[in-house]
Amino acid sequence: MSHLKLLLKCFAIILTGLILTQCGEKTSAQYVQEGIEYSKQGRYDSAGESFLMAVEKDPKNIDGHYGLGGIYNLEKKYEDAEKAFKSAIQLDPTHYNAWYSLGYTYELMDKKEDAEKSYEKYRRLKGKMDSIMNKEKP
Repeated sequence: MSHLKLLLKCFAIILTGLILTQCGEKTSAQYVQEGIEYSKQGRYDSAGESFLMAVEKDPKNIDGHYGLGGIYNLEKKYEDAEKAFKSAIQLDPTHYNAWYSLGYTYELMDKKEDAEKSYEKYRRLKGKMDSIMNKEKP
């Protein structure tokens, strides 16, 4: 009987540990929020890690890709930034801020023609969004 009690205690401890580790795990959106907070504090290495974790946890997290692109630009990793912004755009082609940031990245890469195309897409999408928002106001 004592072996059974010991086994049940061990099982209960292991089960509790598993539950607690699952409770402590962050969602992709929480990693994005963490990345934003780190960015506000100027802790860009930590922000980059958080955005990377967000994307690893959920490859379809647009904000994770977008944040990661911004960090890559700060680190002068322009090709990585380009990929990150393109990933955000692929997931949401109407993400006008990603189009703008992609244009800025192209500018940093000295790809003026590509930059202008991205900026043009940004202006078109932003104009549509502004038009929609202005129509909704009473």
